[in-house]
Amino acid sequence: MKRLVLLMMICIPLFLAGCLSPNSARVVNDMYQAAIMEEEENVASYFSEEYLKEHPIDELTSELAEDARTMYGVNMMNITHIREKELQDNYIESAGLSDNPDLSVVTAQTDEREVMVWMVERGSAQYTIIQGERYDFDTYNENVLE
Repeated sequence: MKRLVLLMMICIPLFLAGCLSPNSARVVNDMYQAAIMEEEENVASYFSEEYLKEHPIDELTSELAEDARTMYGVNMMNITHIREKELQDNYIESAGLSDNPDLSVVTAQTDEREVMVWMVERGSAQYTIIQGERYDFDTYNENVLE
């Protein structure tokens, strides 16, 4: 009986850890899910107005959906919240992370050689994607990650 209780005490936190992903990563995940479903209005709701001015929603939705399909689904895109201590100081400074504690960095693998780096801002009512940049893995490892 003691072993069963001990096993439960170990397994339950490990199981729940996967459910407790940061909200910013969940926003990026949901955005890709909406893109696969071709719900342009829903996809647009995740982005800032400034970002949408530069990226027409129909093209953006198609590109996001294609990225997810290339990876055989959103669950295979390795969508990850990157903590500040994992980022290079130059990147933190250039992205404005040190000046704005409401910004988060989330990555999503888009194929075998590329990754999208999304900047997600926490607002009073919702999280908003304000920037996205595509990197090949070498550039990503050299310029973004510590």
